[in-house]
Amino acid sequence: MAVVLLLAAISLTDPRIGPAEAVVAPRDGYGFAVGAPMTWMSDMDADRELDAVARTGATWLRVFVDWNRIEPMPGAYDWGYLDHWVNGATERGLKVLAMVSYTPDWARTPGSYFSAPPVEPAVFASFLSTVVKRYGDRISSWEVWNEPNVPIFFGYLDDRAARYTELLKAAYPAIKAVQPHSTVLAAGMSRAFAPDAPPTFVEAMYALGAKGFFDAIAMHPYVYPAGLAVDDHNGWSDVERVRQLMIDNGDGGKKIWMTEIGAPTAAATPGGVSQQEQARQITDVLAKAAHTDYSGPVFIYSIRDIDTADVADDQDNFGALLTSDWQPKAAAEVLTR
Repeated sequence: MAVVLLLAAISLTDPRIGPAEAVVAPRDGYGFAVGAPMTWMSDMDADRELDAVARTGATWLRVFVDWNRIEPMPGAYDWGYLDHWVNGATERGLKVLAMVSYTPDWARTPGSYFSAPPVEPAVFASFLSTVVKRYGDRISSWEVWNEPNVPIFFGYLDDRAARYTELLKAAYPAIKAVQPHSTVLAAGMSRAFAPDAPPTFVEAMYALGAKGFFDAIAMHPYVYPAGLAVDDHNGWSDVERVRQLMIDNGDGGKKIWMTEIGAPTAAATPGGVSQQEQARQITDVLAKAAHTDYSGPVFIYSIRDIDTADVADDQDNFGALLTSDWQPKAAAEVLTR
């Protein structure tokens, strides 16, 4: 069943997006993801972004729990930025999905990339126990890592599926021991072609014994630049393939959470789209998820551009609601209540 959000009249230059259009969202709602910028953003800027989210129909916020930043030395914790985002989301009536990732120097192989997993999965499990104890009164949904199917986000390892499954097997019981009724997500999978394609990675996870160590699977079905109808990077079609793998492995009752969707408005990049097309792709994927019976919440990445003027860097231009100088983008007009 879809939740239909009827919005006030809008005036976008794209004629395909008409006035008073209805945005269709999944039954479990939608929200926003921020990523790494939340770890260095000022509290004032964080509050402005949270206020922008609160003006939309969003009911969720995905926060990045950066282990590397929070525990720079064993047992020495800095909760500052995370407290601010979690409390700010809660005060605005937003549910929180916590995505926990990235290893401190002291816990990973010397000289390895920051995204490499820890040498000992039990050390990660111990950190998760600490996090869940601290935030368990405000957070009950946990995503274990981010995009481990692609080299850059899992330390450029060759055996990523095996190492990630090992990590998940340690993380799941650690979270459940503290919060038995929590929802634990296997990491959001980046769209990618073989050999890193999400279905290939998930199939390997099942073969390695991952079944029983997650309550849902996360995916990142980006469909830029050509959009959902073309889906030239298999952003959505890989969701459907992963869904079939779940059914084949007896997990048909579990959902797929779309923990990142969106498109960059970086005009000078091959994947860049207009603001109007960004709005179109976001609403198309929200509607697609709403018309499946297995979709959990959907998260739009991100709230604000990092540097709107840098039209040659797509990573700086994923903001859906705001430019870097706080001007509203086309998707904000569509999503604002």
